[in-house]
Amino acid sequence: MELRRLRRPPGGATRIEWAVLMATLCAGWTGAASAQEPAPGSVRLGLEYKPGYVPGLVVTPVKASPGLDAIASMATDILRRDLDYSDRFDIIAVPDTLQSGGTPNYALWNELGAVWLVTADVSGSTAAPILRVGLHDVVYGNLKNVQAFTLPGGEDAGVRMAVHRASDAVVSWATDGEPGVAATRIAFRRKTSEGSELWIVDSDGENPRRVETGAYNVFSPAFSPDGSRVAYQVQDQGGAYAIAETNLVTGRRRTVSTTRDLIQTPTYAPDGRLAWAETGSARVQVMLEGTGRITNVRGDALNPTFSPDGRWFAFESDVTNEPQVYVQQVSGGSPRRISIYTPNERTNAVAPDWSPRGDRIAYAAFNGGVFQIFTVNPDGTDRRMLTSRGESQVPSWGPDGRHIVFESRDSQGYALWIIDTVTGRSRTLTAGHVDMLPDWSPTLAAGARAP
Repeated sequence: MELRRLRRPPGGATRIEWAVLMATLCAGWTGAASAQEPAPGSVRLGLEYKPGYVPGLVVTPVKASPGLDAIASMATDILRRDLDYSDRFDIIAVPDTLQSGGTPNYALWNELGAVWLVTADVSGSTAAPILRVGLHDVVYGNLKNVQAFTLPGGEDAGVRMAVHRASDAVVSWATDGEPGVAATRIAFRRKTSEGSELWIVDSDGENPRRVETGAYNVFSPAFSPDGSRVAYQVQDQGGAYAIAETNLVTGRRRTVSTTRDLIQTPTYAPDGRLAWAETGSARVQVMLEGTGRITNVRGDALNPTFSPDGRWFAFESDVTNEPQVYVQQVSGGSPRRISIYTPNERTNAVAPDWSPRGDRIAYAAFNGGVFQIFTVNPDGTDRRMLTSRGESQVPSWGPDGRHIVFESRDSQGYALWIIDTVTGRSRTLTAGHVDMLPDWSPTLAAGARAP
């Protein structure tokens, strides 16, 4: 879905004047975006998103010291893509020949509709390049912030992630501290002709790679709170299941839990302990390391997900003879259903995921006989449907609390999609494979790497 964006007009209006103009324009344009038909294969949204002010931003080509042109070109492309994918800016395309030398010509950028200007340069050596990125406030004509980022030499994946961190810094500077999602990865299950594998891809869809698990089948990957580990359910060729974990820094694997019964849907609590669903006494219940069973329902319970403070968790259960989403305190008490249940109708609701902001829970629920993505407040109010085309399941929040990755299936096959819940803009993450069960990492700290 294409998002229409409105730019500041030429002439350098102040932010107050621009806000008044935007309010006037939006009053006469409400609902225009919903009238546009989505492109073939895109995910149509279930909400009407009203256009709002999106500030214009220009990223000039990264300047390079001798011998660093390739790195500078890569950094330019990554910065522009990341800041576009943040869905917080109107990326203004300008000719690469229009570069700023010395003090930026703020009046010129103002005439082109820019509110923000990003400049950068790469210096040092190929063994230890340094990327310096600055964010200029065009309206007030000053340098808002600047920071140097050390790039690893000779490692494309590491260089890319370091530039992603620079992109997230720009987002934070321009939004007074809001997080970005560029320096993140997404884990997922990829089906093969012989079983399924664990894969990880950067948030922009680049740098996909398989993580060795030694298993015949892999299900339900989940990142640890610091992003250094990923847990998953494995099945060997004999049919036995276990919960395993891979350290993405060292590559070391360990088996967390194995029983004769089915254990599945692992996830991490905010304190780093693992939780999962385990069959016992003819029921499936949620278990938490060091605590034991934490669900208190008469039926099966799957797919736990925790609030950021670790006091609450959501899960799916079939107490009503069809799966619904519930919220319960970790310390005990009665669960509360937050999804909509209608007796004698197919109103299944599954796979909840709690936003890192704590304010919303996403899940998949039946709508018209197929699963679509919904979000609600933790008390079940303000239910919103995000998708309405094809079939969409297994939502996972990005660390900014506004983007969601999910699996989708339509006439063109399987794909992983990312949607911005604020603007409604969506994009494909992976396509051409049977990719399922995505999980979005937290922001990865410097030094994080893939095996």
